[in-house]
Amino acid sequence: MSEHYFEVEPGIELHYIDEGEGRPIVFVPGWTFSVDVFEKQIEFFSKRYRVIAVDPRNHGKSTISVVRNTYDVQGEDLAKLIDHLQLKDIVLIGWSFGGLALWSYVEQQGVGNLSAAVAIDVSPRTLSSDPNEWVAGALEDLIQVHNHSLDSASHYRDFIDFFAENLLFEHPITEEEKARFTAPSLQIPHQIADALYVDGWLADKKVAAKTVDQAVPSLTFISSARAETGVPYVQAEFPNSEIHVFGNHQLFWEYADKFNQILDQFLSKHKL
Repeated sequence: MSEHYFEVEPGIELHYIDEGEGRPIVFVPGWTFSVDVFEKQIEFFSKRYRVIAVDPRNHGKSTISVVRNTYDVQGEDLAKLIDHLQLKDIVLIGWSFGGLALWSYVEQQGVGNLSAAVAIDVSPRTLSSDPNEWVAGALEDLIQVHNHSLDSASHYRDFIDFFAENLLFEHPITEEEKARFTAPSLQIPHQIADALYVDGWLADKKVAAKTVDQAVPSLTFISSARAETGVPYVQAEFPNSEIHVFGNHQLFWEYADKFNQILDQFLSKHKL
């Protein structure tokens, strides 16, 4: 793959993949993961599109930074990279907390440069006192993870193992898969992972998500385990979005053929 680096601010470089030609599709991975998760999408879509997959700061091969670790900053960085590459009419795709970076970009830049948006298994609000919201858990869950799972390097390793074994795939994860997909996470200091985790849980991107839903073609993927709450919530709050349900959190890798076909048909339907 064609690997590149771009300095978004002094001392902070973003690593990104840039393959193919045509309308740009930009992929953003979730919390602590790297562009490697999108390998099957890069291979498939780069035949007809220009595919960019970016490691946010602290992720993958991008620079580790002890400051400015928020999804608003990821949105800023994304805007700088898009401007640097002179990308126009982009299809912006965010997986998990990468969706928060997508919506942060919209908060800051609007939707003028978007031709479509895709959210993969992510709600614009991870935590809420509203019982009707699609959330990831309760305040007690955040307190537990912050105080007991991300408070030390050893606890962080255990938490990443648990995350990989229970949330990524429907099939039992192999040791090879676990080692491969958790390696980027384990390169990140637990303090930074904690800062990003807490910021993600406390983020509220609902207004930006509504703006996207009303302005551009939108596609939402929801994992099977989150469908009972996620589907009716998206249908009610973002009625223009096309919804597909299958797999677990990393559904686009485990069921790449299905995911790619759905995304390809979505792009074709909207003449993108």
